[in-house]
Amino acid sequence: LSGRIGHLSDMTGLENVHLYQNSFSGPIDGSIFASLFNLETIFLSSNSLTGRIPPEVVQVQKKLTGLYLSDNELDGIIPEGVCALYKLEDLYLDSNALQGTLPSCLGNLSSLKRFHAFKNQIHGNVPSGLLNLPHLIELGLEENDFGGGMDGQATCRAPKKGLSIWADCAELDGGCECCEKCCSDKDKNC
Repeated sequence: LSGRIGHLSDMTGLENVHLYQNSFSGPIDGSIFASLFNLETIFLSSNSLTGRIPPEVVQVQKKLTGLYLSDNELDGIIPEGVCALYKLEDLYLDSNALQGTLPSCLGNLSSLKRFHAFKNQIHGNVPSGLLNLPHLIELGLEENDFGGGMDGQATCRAPKKGLSIWADCAELDGGCECCEKCCSDKDKNC
């Protein structure tokens, strides 16, 4: 399938959208989120989608548990509206061109289990709230431009049983005591 993703907003009863590994292009139409109130998961990974994550994403907060936007050409910042998705368990934003810093409010997503934001252009600190989420089992941050370290690294519950963190530890001031594996941009085994 190719072209733009369209007319999903007319299918108001949709609960799951699986349109990954296609050749869809262009921006994500915000109306997908504005009118699909029953949406639980949306898989749009591995396409050629461009532009920003639409701010309308906040409108699916009551049911959305999985947002998969990996391996596209999305740019801009991670909108703080993502933090309103209080049932979110999986947030996959990796392999895009996202910039800016990680919103500190991501640490409020108490249901979050997996957050992948590797292979972007994100900089700044890693919010300590992410490290302390009660259900978090995967945090993928490698291949970004972090340089400020992890906020409140002392509060990291390392070793937290079952938590895997992947990060370019050389870019993190003070390293990463919480990391299961430290990767280098030159290390092909990461």
